[in-house]
Amino acid sequence: MTTDLLGTELTAPETALLGAYDTLRALAADDDLAPCAAAGVRAALAHLGVVVTDLGLRFEHLLDDGV
Repeated sequence: MTTDLLGTELTAPETALLGAYDTLRALAADDDLAPCAAAGVRAALAHLGVVVTDLGLRFEHLLDDGV
């Protein structure tokens, strides 16, 4: 993805934030995480999800994934 939801080119920091968000989404889907790690990943994902949504980079309902 090289543009936000409005079609504006992503900056380097926005690309990095989106990469971190995608990494956390993948970790949250991993059933092999220890409970403390899974809880921490969900918490971090919830906070980063607000940033990604506010910047218009991605719009997803994290509640559907248990976050």
